[in-house]
Amino acid sequence: MLTGKEFVEKIKQDNQALFKASQHNVKAYFDSKPSQEELVDHFIGRMVNERMNMVELANKVANAPADMDPKELQLLSKQALDEANHFRMVKDVVEYLNGGPIDVKASVEHELANNRGIKGAKLLSKYECETDEMAMALYQLIAEGRAARNWSMLSSCVTDPFVSNTYAKIARDEKFHSKMGRRKLLQLCDTPEKQARVLELANEMRLDLFEINCANSVELADTRAKIEQAYGKTKQLEV
Repeated sequence: MLTGKEFVEKIKQDNQALFKASQHNVKAYFDSKPSQEELVDHFIGRMVNERMNMVELANKVANAPADMDPKELQLLSKQALDEANHFRMVKDVVEYLNGGPIDVKASVEHELANNRGIKGAKLLSKYECETDEMAMALYQLIAEGRAARNWSMLSSCVTDPFVSNTYAKIARDEKFHSKMGRRKLLQLCDTPEKQARVLELANEMRLDLFEINCANSVELADTRAKIEQAYGKTKQLEV
């Protein structure tokens, strides 16, 4: 059996195919020079996803067991606050690109009611992260790690300094959230049975995250083949 440190390092290395494919798709989307109207719509989806993350994490904080490690609770609370800040920051990006205020309530309700796009935050509920600490840690390591790489790429692709600087800041936060997941997994992955479960869960989560990336950017011709070579056959995301 691998040590906890060796095992988590393996998970991190195995994430690289997903991260690289996602970055390539993000770059292709912004290099295609979407119209202003399309960008507003695109970032509304991003805004709603940040709000969904905020709500899910705030619920996890509110329902935390009394014996939860205070340090973990502090970190989780910080992540919930970060997501609230990201919600505000992406709202600012939307209104900046829109040239004026938007109806946030209507935008959120429209996105959720029409299930527009596939949101990464939906995986928090799909994998029952509120009650499953292993799934939560893995989500942080993989999904937030992917977000850090995607938003760093976005920041380097867009020419507008306001949008670029906003997403550079979000990328730094997501990198910290990914480190939170690593910290927790180091504590949890101490038996062969737990490591086996994490490996299975990680592969499923990576495949879901790839579908989310394709739905919210573009899919390059070779990225799906590379993902399937790394993780197995892709399938439609079910949430």
